[in-house]
Amino acid sequence: MNEKFPYGYDVNAYIDKALERMKELYPWAKKEMFRKEWSYAIEQENGEYQYVTYFDWKDGQIDREVLNCDAEKFIQTVIGHHHSWIEDENPVTENFKVEASRRCSGDWGLEIYQIRKHQLGGFSTYVQAGNRSAGASRTFFIPPAFFKLPWEEFLDKYLELVPPGPFYVDRDDLEKAEGLKEFLGFAE
Repeated sequence: MNEKFPYGYDVNAYIDKALERMKELYPWAKKEMFRKEWSYAIEQENGEYQYVTYFDWKDGQIDREVLNCDAEKFIQTVIGHHHSWIEDENPVTENFKVEASRRCSGDWGLEIYQIRKHQLGGFSTYVQAGNRSAGASRTFFIPPAFFKLPWEEFLDKYLELVPPGPFYVDRDDLEKAEGLKEFLGFAE
């Protein structure tokens, strides 16, 4: 067995592995949802097989990159090319606003903290923070496996994913958020 190409020389085997991993976080993901601009190959380069990525720009230019990497790195590259695209394919249908007991540190403040339900299934957390001259936002998709845990264990895992330090919302804030358990599908 070849360590660099453990699934052989058909690039589709690696793309399928990337999709399989993406489905752990995004169960709605389908290969058809991948960005059409990206394509992949395994080609000979200087007498050795290598992973290759292609990006097809709208103006007709095509960028080719030879990746001298192992299968794991290539699979992670494929995931990296498509994860935000897959997230965008699942629109938000409902928002649950969570209030933080502490909303700022210095001049940096929490503007939005929402847990969102999505049309194709799943939940995410959207956080936006900033000050007068800068700001940032980030979305965290909550792994479906978290919802198989009891509520207390769910909260532990959730706070590892969305840590209270930089995002202000802590366990106490989540426990006090009236209706949150039900919104997330946890029975009383």
